[in-house]
Amino acid sequence: MQIDRIVLGEYENNSYIVRKDKKTTDCIVIDTGLIVEPLIDFLKQKNLNPLALILTHGHADHIAGAALLLKNFSNIKICIHKADSFMLADSVSNFSKYLGRKIDSFPADIIFENEGQVEFADLKFAILHTPGHTPGGICLYNSDEKILFTGDTLFAGSVGRTDFPGYDVEKCSEQLINNIKTKLLILPDDTAVLPGHGPTSTIGKEKLHNPYLH
Repeated sequence: MQIDRIVLGEYENNSYIVRKDKKTTDCIVIDTGLIVEPLIDFLKQKNLNPLALILTHGHADHIAGAALLLKNFSNIKICIHKADSFMLADSVSNFSKYLGRKIDSFPADIIFENEGQVEFADLKFAILHTPGHTPGGICLYNSDEKILFTGDTLFAGSVGRTDFPGYDVEKCSEQLINNIKTKLLILPDDTAVLPGHGPTSTIGKEKLHNPYLH
């Protein structure tokens, strides 16, 4: 599996371009940023063909670039979990209102309603629903190569925030931690953790050193 990471925007979002190998042109994109132009430039320079944009959740810093990406690659399928799908057009829930930014509306072509598998570009990922940071937050796990894209659920040494306006902080925090422990920490220790922000890690490291999980 070939994974290219591009850090986008003022929140330094990790956007991932994933393909079967370096010679393959079909790929998927996992998350965008408040800006998306560097991602688009990379895709065009490498002559890549993005078949899907999988959004790990509906916050503005992960979805803002989707509309422009769609304008440049009209065949791309935009995917998000059902519980976050309303956030694509809701400036309050996706927090774009508080950031002073207008997000162009765009459709969700595929809405994940349950956990299961998603397959594009000859790549298969298990969808792990991990609400807490948002109602429809997901992680994507490839068991063959032990790679886990965690969005804003789990970071190196930290976890996703739950202290947002309108959130029941204690309830959401408990939900998030429980999902991490029951769905992510059960994976092999050498599973690579590729988060929505910051450096990579492994499940084993997070088990031992993440202060939010003890």
